[in-house]
Formats: sequence, C-alpha cells, structure tokens
Amino acid sequence: MSKVKTRLLRYWTYFRRGHNIYLVFLLSFANFIAIQYKLIIENMAILKDIFTHLSVFAAVFVLVYVPAAIIIGWLDYRRLAVPVDMTITAKASPWVKDLATALIYIAEGKGEEAKKVLEKWTKGL
Repeated sequence: MSKVKTRLLRYWTYFRRGHNIYLVFLLSFANFIAIQYKLIIENMAILKDIFTHLSVFAAVFVLVYVPAAIIIGWLDYRRLAVPVDMTITAKASPWVKDLATALIYIAEGKGEEAKKVLEKWTKGL
C-alpha cells in the first residue's frame, strides 16, 4: 500500500473515532438537554420558575446526570451485566478455557501439560 493511501486511511480512522466517540456524543448530549428543557421545563410552571434559563437547567442537569451515569456505569462494570457477560464469553471461548487450563498447570508446576494444551493454538504461528 502506498504511503499516501496509508496516511489517508489513518486520517479516516482518526476522523471516525473523533467524530463518533467525542463530537457526536457531545452534540447528542447537548441536544438531549435542549429537548428536555423544551418538553418538560417550558411546559410546567413550577419548573419554569426554578429553571429560568436553559443554561441554569443545563448546569443542574450535568451536575446530577454525570455523577448518576458514572455510578450506574461503575455498578454495571463491577456488579451487574459486565461480569456476567465476561463469564459467559469466557465459558463459550475455547481459547480462554485452554489458556486458563494452561495457567493452572503452570501455577501447579506442570509445564509439560500446559505445553500440550497450548500446542494446538501455536501450530499455525
């Protein structure tokens, strides 16, 4: 592949990552705040008195929403779906099973057994 083509593909990858992960995320977050303000705050007199401007609502929203999202994300990674997903994936993956078996053999000082388990994965290398 030519250097120019490689560089263009690298820039394309950088663009997609920056666009998808960061810029679109920020735009959608700002859009979500604006929509909530328009639909909820402007239509409820009590809330309209509390949140007089979109900027006040946005500040309060970010101060409440971001910590809540962090706590929910932490719980998901530590105690909810992620550990379960990883366990299921590990059980379904023959590579993970064999690697775990080999590591157990190594820890027990059974290097030959570990070597036999890993040989089928290194044949093609």
